[in-house]
Amino acid sequence: MKKLLVLILVIVSACSKETVKTSNCTVEATVRDLTGLDGCGFVFELNDGTRLEPQILMYCGAMPLSPEVTNDPLYNFQFVEGKKVKISYEQVEGASICMVGPMVKITCLTELSSPENNF
Repeated sequence: MKKLLVLILVIVSACSKETVKTSNCTVEATVRDLTGLDGCGFVFELNDGTRLEPQILMYCGAMPLSPEVTNDPLYNFQFVEGKKVKISYEQVEGASICMVGPMVKITCLTELSSPENNF
C-alpha cells in the first residue's frame, strides 16, 4: 500500500511541475513584402512600425515531415503584402542579411483579412 501511495505522489508531483505554454495570438501585424531590398523577404510590421523578421523553417527530404515543421504556424501560411494577422512570437538569436528588425519565431498566427478584401 505504501508503495502505491509513493508512486501516486511521484506521478502527481511530476505532473504538477509541467508548465503548459499557451500561445495566444495577441499582437496585430501586417505582412510587408521587402523582397526588393537586398537580402530581405516578407516581414511582419507591428502597429507601432516595428518590423519582425520571421524565422522560416527550411525542410527537405521525403515525407512524412517532422512535427516541428508541420506544427509551425508558418507551415502553410501564404505571405501576401498587406495581409492583416494576429501573431505571438519569441525573439531568437541570429542575424539576417536584411537587418530591418529582430529575428523571431512565430508561435501563433491567425489571419484577420487578406488585402483583396480591404476594398
